Amino acid sequence: MTLFQFLILIIIIVVVIKAVIRLLHKEMSSWLFILWLFFWGAVGVINFFPELLSWAAFVLGVGRGVDLLIYLGIVLLFYIVFKYNLRLQRYEKKLSRVVQQVAIEKAFKQVESKENEE
Repeated sequence: MTLFQFLILIIIIVVVIKAVIRLLHKEMSSWLFILWLFFWGAVGVINFFPELLSWAAFVLGVGRGVDLLIYLGIVLLFYIVFKYNLRLQRYEKKLSRVVQQVAIEKAFKQVESKENEE
């Protein structure tokens, strides 16, 4: 085991322990926890068997394993940006509805207070 592999192993252990703690404190959903474990498990497998990444790159027609990781990373980042953009648009619509409702309620209260004064 090289020093780099050892350091990656330590990072994986720390991240998984933190994820378990978050799961126990219900700060993380079970689904996200499983996804997180799968991701870091894959990192661990690639860490100890880098030839698997080269084999996967060969099967998919990519030059090197590192290139495959970069391509997958870029695709994943675009997906995450797209998903967060959709979520942001949904929150903006909800916020607009809330602001409209508050403005309508405030206008009704002002009308009612003016009618009560007369």
